[in-house]
Amino acid sequence: MKPIPEIEWLERRWGLEGAAAGEVEALLEVERGDGSTAHPLTSAHATWGKAAANPEVIADSPLVIVSDLGVDYLQTRRLYLAETTIASKIARLAGGSFQPPKEKLLTALFSGTQIEALQRNAVRTAVSRQLTLITGGPGTGKTFTLARILAVLSLNKSPSDSIRLAAPTGKAAERMKRAVTDSLGTLPQEFQGNVEALGRIAQASSTIHSLLGYNPSEGVCRFNAGNPLRCSVLIVDECSMVDVLLWKALLDALPPEARLILIGDPDQLQSVGQGNVFAELTRFASEESSPLHSSLIHLTSARRFQDRPAILALAEAIRDRDPENAAILLSKSAGNKSVKGLAWMNLSGGILPINDLPLVVLESIQAVASAPTPGAALDALSRVCILSAHREYFAGSKAINAQVDLFLSRHGPVRNRPIIVNRNDQETGLRNGSIGVISADAAEKRKAYFPWGDGSIREFPVAKLPEYGSAWAITIHRSQGSEYDDVLVVLPHEESPMATRELLYTAITRARQNVYIAGSLETVRAAVKTSSRRITLLNAALRRAFGKTAA
Repeated sequence: MKPIPEIEWLERRWGLEGAAAGEVEALLEVERGDGSTAHPLTSAHATWGKAAANPEVIADSPLVIVSDLGVDYLQTRRLYLAETTIASKIARLAGGSFQPPKEKLLTALFSGTQIEALQRNAVRTAVSRQLTLITGGPGTGKTFTLARILAVLSLNKSPSDSIRLAAPTGKAAERMKRAVTDSLGTLPQEFQGNVEALGRIAQASSTIHSLLGYNPSEGVCRFNAGNPLRCSVLIVDECSMVDVLLWKALLDALPPEARLILIGDPDQLQSVGQGNVFAELTRFASEESSPLHSSLIHLTSARRFQDRPAILALAEAIRDRDPENAAILLSKSAGNKSVKGLAWMNLSGGILPINDLPLVVLESIQAVASAPTPGAALDALSRVCILSAHREYFAGSKAINAQVDLFLSRHGPVRNRPIIVNRNDQETGLRNGSIGVISADAAEKRKAYFPWGDGSIREFPVAKLPEYGSAWAITIHRSQGSEYDDVLVVLPHEESPMATRELLYTAITRARQNVYIAGSLETVRAAVKTSSRRITLLNAALRRAFGKTAA
């Protein structure tokens, strides 16, 4: 067996022996595999030396052993400190309050319908409390509510440059920017005088890494506990995508007096990195006895799917872990029986043949390929997406992309090809996940074009691009923070570890109009019954932190 450098270092430097090495190996495996932050210990006779200790007794061991509800867990000190820091800062924020908004302002913003009652309460909570968590599924009005929070905060004379909007990815930040800007136009007349200033706030939306001034070459942030952010309000969208170490960095840099407003859908896929912070926070806050309960607002009325109830019903069946109802809904939408917004294509094995793609998806692919201008190609590309669970394997995005390329090459010249950037690039400003097209101009010279935050399209020489790949199809993970009119979801085999409830829920909720699902009902049932729940100790850290606060 190949030696593991981390374990060799622990044995040599810290006196780790015997069964302890197996426990550390298991911890490293779950950290790197499913994103857990802790591993329940199974050996009663491990010799830890000075490598692990109770964190409240010894402050410098690289590993810690934490007891929670009668079970001993192993953690790296780095992740233990991250979860402990997050919990203590959340506990401090939970006690902060501000002057509540005048009810006449809320009356002007909301008509008083039952749908808007929760949104009205969300604005009231966000303005009057230092910490607010706003959750909800797709189309429940999270961005609509955010625009109204900004409107009330601006009337309270918060300087426009002290309100910051951030999201975990460039794609999510751009979507938040557009959505907030569009929502400002729906504000009542009383607030129209502030629309220009609010637009500037929206246009300044950024990724969390950019907000913190993260330097990848050094692995440090310019803004931190010693040099906090210059803001009085920080609003973070798509919070489920943020991993535990980024949460720690963000909360370290938050000024002690600033409001923090967190927005997201805890039922979506978890972060690529370790932890499950937003879902754990909302789970902790959902209990009526929780000290965070009054900070949590859950929006429930989905306006987006009012004329497409089948999509909403499927999303709710997946969220509620009801595999049989999900299978029934899909069976009713199979083939010629497809209902408005939802269609199921039985695919028990192999790759979905291109000729069997839904007509609207095939036409959109051809529209991208043949568009006369890069702008037209990008517009067509923004309306449709093929999603897969994997990048590799038979039903992965890589195989689907190759099949689409082969199909198009047999039907004439391809003028435009969609691409997705695979890493951040400071020189071009392109970020991991940015989607654009490579187009040939009149002289047959290939250039890349990407939509930009100010609504323009930027041109780049292909040779200057960072690493990129084809984007006729992308993985479901990479689609988070995006929406499309039409989505085709190609499911893996039922035994795939990627076939989970969160994956399927995230995939179908990317759609605005139509969802096409290609796969077997067995895969759907298996996914709905399988949660990708990670082992973390944030809940235990929260209980400790609020216990100390109460004391």
